[in-house]
Amino acid sequence: MLSASPFFRSRPGEIFRQTSCCLSVAALWCVVKVVFQILLLLTLSVSGIAEDSTSAKDPEPFFQDQFSGKTVADIEMASDLVIHRFYNAPCYGTKAPGFVLTDLDSGESVFLEELHEKKPVVLLFSSYGCDVMRDSFQYVEPVYSKFRDQFEFVMIYIREGHSLDGLHPDLAKVADPRTSLERRDAALLCRKEMKIPFRILIDSIDDRTATRWGAWPIRLFVVDTNGTVVYAGKPGPWGYHPGQGFAADLSHQLRKHEDRFNQESLEKFLGSYQTSKN
Repeated sequence: MLSASPFFRSRPGEIFRQTSCCLSVAALWCVVKVVFQILLLLTLSVSGIAEDSTSAKDPEPFFQDQFSGKTVADIEMASDLVIHRFYNAPCYGTKAPGFVLTDLDSGESVFLEELHEKKPVVLLFSSYGCDVMRDSFQYVEPVYSKFRDQFEFVMIYIREGHSLDGLHPDLAKVADPRTSLERRDAALLCRKEMKIPFRILIDSIDDRTATRWGAWPIRLFVVDTNGTVVYAGKPGPWGYHPGQGFAADLSHQLRKHEDRFNQESLEKFLGSYQTSKN
């Protein structure tokens, strides 16, 4: 039931009624994406894995699970993955889980501690195959331009959100990489086509960092100079909210989980955070 899910609040009929009014030939492509998200939403909703409550103790965090290193093949696998990693993502106010990633350009190993050594770092987890990433990047760029002097910005390239050989290939750009070199090539293509202006680091092919941060298919975090997560974005794609002008489809259906995730957009948070430090 949707009301029992940790993610969503509305009933299936209400969601379909909201979507049906949007049907038109001109909006067909948008409808395809919305229908996909509805199907995934409904699959997630029937799990009922938790209540919107702070009473239960979170399970022990993990860096690997049964989905790590595997192409996301279908809606069932996607929903199981997101549900399984829901409580693995760090909450705001907690110590950021450490990682070692590969720099896209130099190929050198980069530790999380290096990224927030001089100023807080914004972490954008995503991939070229994530349609929400592609649709929303025009709203990320102004946030980067506005706050680049006060915050580091880093994209962490993770497993494809959609792939030509996996989940919803009509929304994909590349086949899901099978090796670290293939993931690097996908990241290079992503940067070239989307003109990403900030640094890109690459997750290992076994998805160690994306697993620990509960970051697939897209997610935002901010880590301060003390290594504390000060902004924990809601689970993507529905909770992804980089700034003014963009809200993912069905984002209003998400439970708030105010004890875990920031409710405001990244842009609004960065503005208020900077003001509080001045």
